[in-house]
Amino acid sequence: MNNGLDFETAAMLTDLPMKLLRKMHREYIIEEPVGDMELRGLAMIRDVWHREWFLRMALSYFSHARRLELIQKPELTRVERYILKFYLNAREGERIGIIDVISLVDHFFKTKVTPKQVRRIRSMAYEIRRGRSSESQSEAYLWKTGGTFLEITNRFVWNTGN
Repeated sequence: MNNGLDFETAAMLTDLPMKLLRKMHREYIIEEPVGDMELRGLAMIRDVWHREWFLRMALSYFSHARRLELIQKPELTRVERYILKFYLNAREGERIGIIDVISLVDHFFKTKVTPKQVRRIRSMAYEIRRGRSSESQSEAYLWKTGGTFLEITNRFVWNTGN
């Protein structure tokens, strides 16, 4: 007989989302039923889960562009991530039709997506790309002109040395 808790009970005890516990199980971090040691670990995670310093430190391992992607896009399914990457990896000025994307998804994933889903993800990709391009243009301008800058909430401000 296994002594442990199911995910639903563990989630209630730790106030962590079920989605997190399932993801940790898929990644072989915890097992079901959840044992005592795993429950202690989940309690420690719960203690730092919503603290800003923890989030800052966790996000610091990613590049600036990747952090923006993580913040700007919600949790996406595998197919939605494929569509997003498809648009993000498109060459500058390349036009990709919604019907083309739908047929590719149907071919590779054997699943259907609606034009509305594709438009929503395409607009996400365009927002991410616009953020990247405006950032890189600012950096290039400052580099070309020899300016120094302070980064404040993703905007570049001239450092006057005062």
